[in-house]
Amino acid sequence: MLFFWCFSNLAGGVPAHGGERLEVLTSFPPEFYTPFVKAFSRTYPGIQVSTLNKKTTSALKEIKRGNPRRFDLFWSSSPDAFSLLKSGGFLKAFSKGRKDPALGVTGVDLDDPDGLFLGFALSGVGWMWNPSVLKREGLKVPSCWQDLTLPEYYGHLAMSTPSRSGTTHLIVESLLQQMGWKRGWAFFLEMAGNLKTVSARSFSVPEGVIRGRYAAGLGIDFLAHSRPELGFRYGEPVSLSAAGIALLKGGENQRAASLFVDFLLSPKGQSLLLLPEVSRMPVSKCLHDEKRVEGELAHLIAKGEVRAYNAGLSQSRYHLVNSLFDEMITYRLPERRKVRRRLLSLEREARSQGLSVWSVGQEVRELLNEVPVTEEESRTPSYTEPFASGVKGKGAAREIAGQWALFWEERMEKAEALLDLGELQLKKGRRRK
Repeated sequence: MLFFWCFSNLAGGVPAHGGERLEVLTSFPPEFYTPFVKAFSRTYPGIQVSTLNKKTTSALKEIKRGNPRRFDLFWSSSPDAFSLLKSGGFLKAFSKGRKDPALGVTGVDLDDPDGLFLGFALSGVGWMWNPSVLKREGLKVPSCWQDLTLPEYYGHLAMSTPSRSGTTHLIVESLLQQMGWKRGWAFFLEMAGNLKTVSARSFSVPEGVIRGRYAAGLGIDFLAHSRPELGFRYGEPVSLSAAGIALLKGGENQRAASLFVDFLLSPKGQSLLLLPEVSRMPVSKCLHDEKRVEGELAHLIAKGEVRAYNAGLSQSRYHLVNSLFDEMITYRLPERRKVRRRLLSLEREARSQGLSVWSVGQEVRELLNEVPVTEEESRTPSYTEPFASGVKGKGAAREIAGQWALFWEERMEKAEALLDLGELQLKKGRRRK
């Protein structure tokens, strides 16, 4: 769904040149950006602001088509999106940079070194939950990432797909960087068996958790913090990323765009991030010095318990990771859920027969948690480049995706054969009793 809102305030504020416009393309929803646009319009009533909401992947496609609608600014929570746009030459440099000093976090670059995008808020990823649903289902709050792979969460989890959501790509890539490529994919492939759904938009996850369709879901902090019905916990160590804003080539209102960016980065604009309906961490040093920024993430940053997100690495394999996730999880979710249900049932039977370690279950997990791409390949341009267009159905990308499909099918056949054999063994064990 797209939202195209126009804001024009004709009373109060500082006069601007008559008839000025500002066109903003953003992945943020109206409940996030409306306070900023309204406050900016009160300050500059002569500038009419039009804001189009598109998910990150769709916004990137619009810009890469040459920005035909002449948007002036791109405003998003995805550092990967800005890296991709920079590498494609779609951004214009800010002539002055930021006027107000920003918080310094060791290892974290808020702004592009070439001045092509500026960071305005900090975020971390983790999981959200509905306390009433956990209580109803007799579940504990997950205490770490690995808890999400436990059998008791079968059918109770949700996440969106990274190929349709820039926020979810941030989650997936953060964990691949934190855990390492092989271990990170093993986590996602194991956890996928517990997923009830893989949605198209990251905003669908908190909405579904609030409505009780799922007990918990993977997400980024601001999606949960702006909803009082939800609990949220950061995965440790916290992978810190900066949401940003950039000037687009093809935009025709550079003065208005620069004024908006200055306002967003000013203490006045940054203070709007503290509104309950926004709930983002400001980067304004002034607000941090005045102790106006509170919460768990601020505490973790102060203690140095955060890790920088490597946007350059993410950008280099962005489409590869998204394609691999879809091929191994999104498109295979019904099969993964089915084999997971059977595996958990047989493991319960094995425990009832006194088998604390059931070797068949371990072998099945190893088969289904393998990934057909090595970390070295994920860092090799000749392997990742066929996916750079984001089109999986053409040329070398299609051929590689076909190899992934065969990889999955072979392992599924072996896993089902192992489960058949294991089931026969357990039946014999019941008869002996």
